[in-house]
Amino acid sequence: MSFPNMSYCMFQNTRAAMNQLLGAMEDEGGALLADMSADERRAFNELFNQCEAFLELAQDVQADFEEMEKDFG
Repeated sequence: MSFPNMSYCMFQNTRAAMNQLLGAMEDEGGALLADMSADERRAFNELFNQCEAFLELAQDVQADFEEMEKDFG
């Protein structure tokens, strides 16, 4: 699989892209979806699912990190 970001900056780049998405969602509301192609709407729905998965995994990663810090300081 090809990844669009280098590992050392993937969170920074993705955060910037999310800011763009959130801005468009705030500015356009429901019209944003109405103006999308079918492919873009599918991508919107997939991104929604990925965001849910990210939240779950981020909690697990944070908990693992906190355990590591406790064990190894």
